Formats: sequence, structure tokens, C-alpha cells
Amino acid sequence: MIGHYSNKIVDYLAYVYLRSLSLRKTLEISLAWFEQDIISKKTLLQLLEKLIDTLPSVGQVTKKLNPIRSGYYAFDGTWFKFFNLSIVILICFDVKTLDIISYCVAEDENYNAYKKLIAIVETENGNILAKAKGFFADGELTFLKHYKEKFAHVPLQLCVFHKYSRAGQLLPLKHARGINLEIKLRVEKVLFAPTKAEAIDSLKQLRKYASEHQENDKLQKIIGVLKRNFQLLLTHFDNPEMSPYNNVLEGFNHIIKRKLRLTKGFKKELNINRWLKLMLLDYRFHIIRSSKLPERNGKSPLELAEVKLPKHYNWITLLRKKSII
Repeated sequence: MIGHYSNKIVDYLAYVYLRSLSLRKTLEISLAWFEQDIISKKTLLQLLEKLIDTLPSVGQVTKKLNPIRSGYYAFDGTWFKFFNLSIVILICFDVKTLDIISYCVAEDENYNAYKKLIAIVETENGNILAKAKGFFADGELTFLKHYKEKFAHVPLQLCVFHKYSRAGQLLPLKHARGINLEIKLRVEKVLFAPTKAEAIDSLKQLRKYASEHQENDKLQKIIGVLKRNFQLLLTHFDNPEMSPYNNVLEGFNHIIKRKLRLTKGFKKELNINRWLKLMLLDYRFHIIRSSKLPERNGKSPLELAEVKLPKHYNWITLLRKKSII
């Protein structure tokens, strides 16, 4: 029991909330189901917070269930609002199983924040980073500094699409015409080249083209963007099992950002970790339905990581009732 409400009712309300991400909608659905005013918005919020506090952390779930790691890990930061401040969630993510490895909340995506994340990963998961087969990142310089200090033996692929998006911020490429269209095509030849040799040659040709158009400041800046850590964009040519894109992490970020937006910002500092824990646990247990890879559909990220879960309909009840944690 939580207060005057049974565990089953609270589990149900929490699950409805996770699917609607709205306290108002959760109340409407509960009223339609029970056909009576059994709960207020304030009470619902209190019940959910008490429930969240009883749930294990992401790290505790990992230690108990021991998911198998693929060796291919992505690092990224996702921003959200706390009052009028922007806060970042730093994530270490398994790109093969789609499972969350570890995360931390920070005020900025900087060197110390990534140091904290790496320490959490190593505490919760042992020595998996040193034994990694490949890393993926978007080019954040403070993470790259850690990489060069501790993990330079691990192949690292910078996301090609992030570079392309960055170039698009400097010079609109979507509806480019004239010289902008010429630049767009040349940038695409660099980033989406079919071979390593063609990528290197295309950058050489683009730099030559830029030297002939010194007056175009945006082009010069794009050259700087492409040159920065250019070799790390080519990693996939020597490691064909690695993708040049970070699509799976982008998909995860889309899900989490959408849920964070619907919370309309956190109002209490304690609630940051409370609600993030609930959302991230939900992600680990959620069933994938529309993956382009058929073998992923019908399974959760934990199941893709070879965790054998009992049949269940609400993962919250599974954690509580089945005592798997």
C-alpha cells in the first residue's frame, strides 16, 4: 500500500502517466476507469513521487540483471529546462542493444561532467570502457579530451550527420542555390564519400575551392568544421562494423526530449533525478515496435541485452511484485 491506495492502483497510474506524460490525462483516464473521484492531481503527484523513490536506480537494475554489453558505446548530452536554467543529461548508451549503460545530470557539458559520467559507468559496469570495441560521439571537445587521455586505443567514430548539421548551421544547405548549392554538393562529397580515399580527396578539393573564394567567410568556417578531427570521421572505413551515423542515439534522444518537454520543466531539484529515473527505467523496459531491424521488434533494450524477463504487462509491477531486484 502507498497511502490509502493499493500498489496495483499506483502501478497502473504510473504506467498511464508514462504513456500520456500528463497528470491531467492520467486523472481523466483513471476517472473513466473507476467511475468515481478517487484521486486529486496533488495526491496523484505525491503517489507517483513515493513510488519512484521505491524503485531501483538505473545502476541497481544493471547490477542485478547483468545485461550483456556489445562493446559499442555512444556518448552524448541531452539538454532540458530546470526553472530558467538549462541542464544536461550525459548518457553512455549501447548502440547495439539500445540499452542505457549509465547517465548523470550536469549544469554543463564540460570536462568535469564527462569525468563524472565515466566514473559512474566504471562503478556500475566494471571495466567495460577499457575493453570497448568502438565509441561513437558527436565531436564534443571535452569528451574527446577524455578519449585521448584514457581510451585512444578504442576506435572512435564521430557522427557524420552532426558535422553535416553543423555545416548547415553556418550556411543554409537545405534549399541551397548558386554558389551555396556548389558548396553543399562539395560538402556532401566529403562527408558521404563511399571510400576513405574519396573522402580525403574531396576535402582536398573543397579546400582548394575555398582558397579561390576567400571572400566567402561562411565557406572558410565550414572548412574549419570539417578539418577539426577529420580523421575521426573516417573511422568506419577501417572498422566496417561501425556506422558513420549515430541514428540509434538520435532516436533515444528524440524519445527522452519529447518526454522532458511534456513535463514543462522540473520545479524542485529533487524531482530532476526522480522523474529522470522513472523515464529512463521505462525506456529500458519498453517494447520496441517500429525498428527497421526486425530482430529488435517485440523486445525491450534489456531483452536485446540478453536479460531474461518474466512475462509482464507493467514493468513497474514486475520490479515490485516479482522481486527481480
